[in-house]
Amino acid sequence: MTSSTKNVIPNFFVALDDRVDLCAEVLETSGEPSAADREQAANLKRVVFDGITTAVENGLQKSHIGLWADSDLGESVLLRAKAMSMTTASSPGSRAHSLDRLDVDFTAVQLTLNPDGPKDAREELLDRLKIVSDKARDESIPLLIELDSVPTTAQTEIHGSTESARAMLLIMAIQQLQDVGVSPAIWAFEPAKDDTLTETIAAKIQIDSSNSNALLVVGGELSVGKIGNNLSETEKRTIRTAARTPGITGVLIGPEAYFRHLVQLNVGLIDRNEAVDVIASYLGDIGGVFEQSFTASEIL
Repeated sequence: MTSSTKNVIPNFFVALDDRVDLCAEVLETSGEPSAADREQAANLKRVVFDGITTAVENGLQKSHIGLWADSDLGESVLLRAKAMSMTTASSPGSRAHSLDRLDVDFTAVQLTLNPDGPKDAREELLDRLKIVSDKARDESIPLLIELDSVPTTAQTEIHGSTESARAMLLIMAIQQLQDVGVSPAIWAFEPAKDDTLTETIAAKIQIDSSNSNALLVVGGELSVGKIGNNLSETEKRTIRTAARTPGITGVLIGPEAYFRHLVQLNVGLIDRNEAVDVIASYLGDIGGVFEQSFTASEIL
């Protein structure tokens, strides 16, 4: 890990990992992708990275943005990001790629955990996470966990609503991870519709992991049919909540930032420069809303 980025927590982390299968979902390949398909998918990730660098050129501070990419098709963008001294994160993959070799700043894991799920499966998952956490600690590559929990019908009935159930499950899941020694430098989670529940989750993280930071997930849903390129009101609300909530330092930006633009690029509706520009604009808008809301909250 380079000294210039060690322990830096950006306000905006772009998730360009394997949560979206670009070969299947954008290029619409079937079966095992060919070498040409893989290279085309890797090039699409470079389009997104060019959107990030264009956003920086347009005024978004480089120290405020990080990149989470997979170590397979995202290897080239991770290396380019490191060359520009951007903060980087990658998930441990099944292919022969070393996070240490890529010199990333964070080991990143996307996790769904129901703390009341079947005991054997849950304990096996926690054991695997402990191994990842210990390895990250041994290699001095701090852990980033994007956490979610999906309540069952019974859990929803107990807590009165899906939102309340999910918030309580997240708090319990955080506790279970901490109890087995998994304590990431960054937690990321989707906000609740009720800001009080979001604040409660953030407070839980701070109480038990005072050195941890939290990010709210924005733009986590795939969208092709959305009209216009402006931030939705839901996205703006999430960004404002992140800027105003103690313990939350920014947002984890999901595939809404780029997915539909890559689809449009692939079918010829827009060209590469247009895709880069619209991705950059989306990121710039997020930065603008966050900074405006953060400044306003400090004044209040």
